[in-house]
Amino acid sequence: MNMEIELKKSDGDRNEDQKSPLITVGVSTFNRKTYLRESLKSLENQTFRDFEIIVADDGSTDGTQEMIQMEFPEVRYFYQENQGDAAAKNKVADHARGRYLVFNDSDDLFLPDALERLYAPLANDPDGCSYGQYITIDSTGERLPTKSKMKVFPNGNILPDLILHIIVHNCGTLMPLELFRQTGGYDVSLQCGHDYKLALELAAGTGFHAIEKPVFLRRRHSTNLSSTNYEKMSLILKILNEFLEKYPDVRGKYGAAIRKRFAALHGKLAREAKKELLPRTTVRRHLKAALHEAFSLKSLYRYLTSFL
Repeated sequence: MNMEIELKKSDGDRNEDQKSPLITVGVSTFNRKTYLRESLKSLENQTFRDFEIIVADDGSTDGTQEMIQMEFPEVRYFYQENQGDAAAKNKVADHARGRYLVFNDSDDLFLPDALERLYAPLANDPDGCSYGQYITIDSTGERLPTKSKMKVFPNGNILPDLILHIIVHNCGTLMPLELFRQTGGYDVSLQCGHDYKLALELAAGTGFHAIEKPVFLRRRHSTNLSSTNYEKMSLILKILNEFLEKYPDVRGKYGAAIRKRFAALHGKLAREAKKELLPRTTVRRHLKAALHEAFSLKSLYRYLTSFL
């Protein structure tokens, strides 16, 4: 049974003539009441004020609903039985009233001027998207080293860079709500990687504006959906393959970047397979695929030594 509850009807729900907010900030959550409280406080402190907050609760049993009712009565709250993060985010979009949509994961924090800086470039490019990076924090909020393979992030057509690196995230990406809906939203069949799939779809059809400085604090802890393992790396490979099947001309335009990305992914899959003690044949299969995509002496050495 799919049960949906909206905790509180806002004035906008009762009065259709009320001006809609420019931005809808969506927060999907599942049993993260303490982190969610911090996340919502970071949204309350935004310098940009023309926005609404929608929380999509994916079946929490930790008192999330009561906490929001008591501490954040202005938040629009929707409850659903547990269906996964993608479904919860899509529920936000179903009920959003803003022209633009952005997500803040329930364990992450927006920096105070995040919405202001994300919206600034779209004032002159209303059909585009903007995206920002993050500062890494631990479970207690202490800053950790933030790893990034890029120092300067691309603007405009970011697709070739996005193929090489995941530079657009669930959190901190501002997009037109109608564009999100036109792409079909997040793929609910994916437990993770749905943000990358959506980013590829968006980048195939519109330009992006990179925000120079980080816009959110990304919390790392034991229950992160984005932690790496063989299964999740395989999913990224599958997402890319399906994207290229849908947009065959992309391979012709960005063949070198695609081969480089596939070689790197197969190399990482080989490492994860070895770490997880999967059969040696699995390790060799990925190393062989890496060599096929982009030959390197390092991959050749790893492939040959896998037989020892």
